[in-house]
Formats: sequence, structure tokens, C-alpha cells
Amino acid sequence: MFILCDTSSVLMLLRIAPDMFIDDRYECVTIKDVHDEIIRTSKFKSKYPWTRELRSKIKPLSINASQNKTIDLYFSAISELINVGTLNKVTGRLFDLSFPDRKIAASTLALGYKITSGDAGLVAFCEQEFSNDFKGSVSPLAIINRWIERKTIVWDDRKQEYLADWAEKYEHRQPKKDKIAFRKLTGRKYEGS
Repeated sequence: MFILCDTSSVLMLLRIAPDMFIDDRYECVTIKDVHDEIIRTSKFKSKYPWTRELRSKIKPLSINASQNKTIDLYFSAISELINVGTLNKVTGRLFDLSFPDRKIAASTLALGYKITSGDAGLVAFCEQEFSNDFKGSVSPLAIINRWIERKTIVWDDRKQEYLADWAEKYEHRQPKKDKIAFRKLTGRKYEGS
């Protein structure tokens, strides 16, 4: 199972597992748009200065011409749905996906990967509008739990500090079941909401 990571997930997970994109045991991938957003955006350079040290570890997927064509088709369909005003059937509000979110959605649909994202709107859009193609979502905390269970990582004080730092700076709510599982696995409380 490979999981496509968006920017917020990368910011949470990369310090915990710097090799997550270069070692298949982590089962995580990202796309060039996410890579470029983290590398080039001044907000990330100032708010997350540690990303400079790990730039070489953020390896985006290599996408062939056929895959790229399929991604472009999904991207066009997603953009059209957003531009005409697609209503979220749960919240009653219009979906509003940024350009990077549209690329993430198109890529995960075209490549058949699950997605990890802190953006509930992105996940809800994929579930609602592309239910037959969408492989589902996994929270960043669920990924950490999976790594701990499989002994891909060993949880320690430093990783707990990274998690607390992420919760302070860029918090997305994590599912209650994943927080409970984290506590059982580590004996520690998840710091965020």
C-alpha cells in the first residue's frame, strides 16, 4: 500500500522519518508539486527552517508520460467541478481546492494510491466525486502508528518532541482512534488535537 502525502503530512512526518521518500518500507510517496511547494515557498523556509536540511530527502515520484496524461485528465475534471461550484453534501458548502490540492487529488486518483492529508475538504471531495476511483485516506498519525507497529521506526523522546512541535505550528485534527492507538503503542499521549 503506497500513500501519497500532501504538504501538511510531509511537514508532520518528514522529521520523524527522514527517509520516508527514499525507503520503500515507509510506503510513502509525494509529487513534484508538493516537493516544489516545500522547497520554494518562503513561508515554509521561515516557519520550518529544518526543511533546508532535509531537502535532498524529499524525492518526488517519477511519473511517465502515460501516467502524466491520466493525471492531467483528472486535474481537468477536478478543476471543472471546482469552477462550476460543487457542493459538499455533508457541510453544504462549496468545495474550494487550491491548485496544489487539485494536483494531489488528480495524482492520487490517477495512480491509485491512498492519500494522507490534513485537509478534510480534499479528502471529502475525492470521496464524494470520485468514489469509484478513490482508494481512501489515512491520517498522518495512523501512518506513524503503522511504522511503529512494523518496527520501521522506534519511538523516542526526540520524535515525541517533533510531534509536539508540529502540533504547535500546524495542527490538523487527528482521528480519535489513531490517538488511542498511538497511546497504546508508545505509552505517550498525542500532543495535538
